[in-house]
Amino acid sequence: MSEILSASETARVIGCAPQMVRERIKRGIWTFGSVVTAKQSGNKQNAYEIKKRDLADWLKIPVDEVEKRAAMQIEEV
Repeated sequence: MSEILSASETARVIGCAPQMVRERIKRGIWTFGSVVTAKQSGNKQNAYEIKKRDLADWLKIPVDEVEKRAAMQIEEV
């Protein structure tokens, strides 16, 4: 499994909407991720990269728990 999570995976771990993850990282409120701008990546939209270790440290949970929550299906959350 990758060491980088998407905004959607991060939202499953935290228990919030993916848009909340994107907005709070973009505004610098949550510091466990970063924005890769569309210009930087050559894409049409910004991308968000969240490192599992940083998220686990922020939530004060083990990385294994982050992986478990990120892998959950939507109806299990």
